[in-house]
Amino acid sequence: MSARGIYKGYTFAGVSTPTENGKYRARVVIIAVDGSSTRSQRFVDFEICRTEAEANERAMKGAMAWIDANSGPDQLALPTKFAALDA
Repeated sequence: MSARGIYKGYTFAGVSTPTENGKYRARVVIIAVDGSSTRSQRFVDFEICRTEAEANERAMKGAMAWIDANSGPDQLALPTKFAALDA
């Protein structure tokens, strides 16, 4: 079972994966929910650890650090080619 948590309105879960050499890549999924729908989802990879437990612990700490660095109101800054209509 992966480690899970809730922090500053984000839900996250460790999804660390085994590597070819028997170690584990620390990996976490971070989900922002708005009401009953998912607003955004991120997968963040960290370093390789000796055990799955170490990888999940690293993923949990990394998730909180990522949330601290990236939380806040979403900025929609997409380029657009629309011009205002003159009335």
